[in-house]
Amino acid sequence: GLRNLDVITDTVNMVRATKDPEFDIDAVPLDDLRVFDLLGRGDTMGVFQLESPPMRALLRSMVPTSFDDVGALIALYRPGPMSVNMHYDYADRKNNRQPVEYFHPDAEEVLGDTYGLMIYQESVMRVAQKFAGYSLAEADSLRKAMGKKSREVMAKERSSFEDGCERQGYGRELGEGLFDVIAKFADYAFNKSHSYGYGLVTYQTAYLKAHYPVEYMACLLTSVKSNLDKAAVYLAECRAMSIPVLNPNVNLSQSDFIALSLDQVPTSIDVPQAAPGVIPFGLSAVRNVGEGLVKLLIEERDKNGEFEDFYDFVERVDPQVLNKRTVESLIKAGGFDQLGHPRKGLLMVFEAIIDQTLERRRERDQGVMSLFGGWDDDAAAAGGNTFDERVAIPIVEFDKRERLAYEKEMLGLYV
Repeated sequence: GLRNLDVITDTVNMVRATKDPEFDIDAVPLDDLRVFDLLGRGDTMGVFQLESPPMRALLRSMVPTSFDDVGALIALYRPGPMSVNMHYDYADRKNNRQPVEYFHPDAEEVLGDTYGLMIYQESVMRVAQKFAGYSLAEADSLRKAMGKKSREVMAKERSSFEDGCERQGYGRELGEGLFDVIAKFADYAFNKSHSYGYGLVTYQTAYLKAHYPVEYMACLLTSVKSNLDKAAVYLAECRAMSIPVLNPNVNLSQSDFIALSLDQVPTSIDVPQAAPGVIPFGLSAVRNVGEGLVKLLIEERDKNGEFEDFYDFVERVDPQVLNKRTVESLIKAGGFDQLGHPRKGLLMVFEAIIDQTLERRRERDQGVMSLFGGWDDDAAAAGGNTFDERVAIPIVEFDKRERLAYEKEMLGLYV
């Protein structure tokens, strides 16, 4: 539940930053047709409480049309109501596949809003008051017994309940049948306020998926980036929703998964024009790539522009980013694909390139300088001093171009 609240908050912030600065998830209407269409299809992977196949099957059977149905759904898919097939009875009665029946005509007064079924703890309390003559305190004691799943206490309640039904004029036989149903609630039944609280989170996640699918799925993927099994499920859901999830890209990806519109994607990346948007894979979600290193990488990219190629990347990023295990994982994940480097070739030479570049950078940082300055051709032609004393050039700068040419040649051999 807490993870889903984070997903909601992150999605709202993303929507506000990119589409609607005034968006407020707590102000969305609770009768949105797109939400109920999504629920009725059972298209609820990533929706709080509604992901399991049996729950999605129940959704397709029930076809919710109101927020009350969402609250009922949360309460029905529990051991207590399910033990007496109440979840499918509710769906059938709601959709006129089964007649709405009451165990007694007087029950319509207390169970009319739930098609004659006791699906909440409060439903049982109202039945106990109406048919067994319980006081509010006695009905609450019965509720507590159900909430604590105490079979011993429930057994003691049976006799007083049946006696109460007899005193109220409904007869002991009705009391026995009613309590048989009530006793099963000891396995677990929700109270209505709990169901509606959960139902609101369920509805809000469904609303975000229905109206802002790219932003919602991006934040959902971020929330499970350390859980590879769960992430795989949501990646498959993105494919089912026709939302391309791009390979990690050192020039495009952020630390987390983000949502981009099609006009924000470089033309070199092929994406379907019918896609509602794209999600670049979060760099920190790549195995062996930590958030701290990604932060350093992105800071350099934001400050000095995109990386031209792998050599430019190695020259510019903080040396901490050049952890060989990290770089290897980025290569294998496709992080440098858009720079024009084949993964197989880069894997063969990246360690040597990193070692040479780090050594060159260390020499430069230590101030290793050439014993000779640069040559001033104009001065030499005029017969003047051929030694340019205006600048002292580091040794490593003299052979940088030659080194890069050699490294590129070696890379080409492995393509």
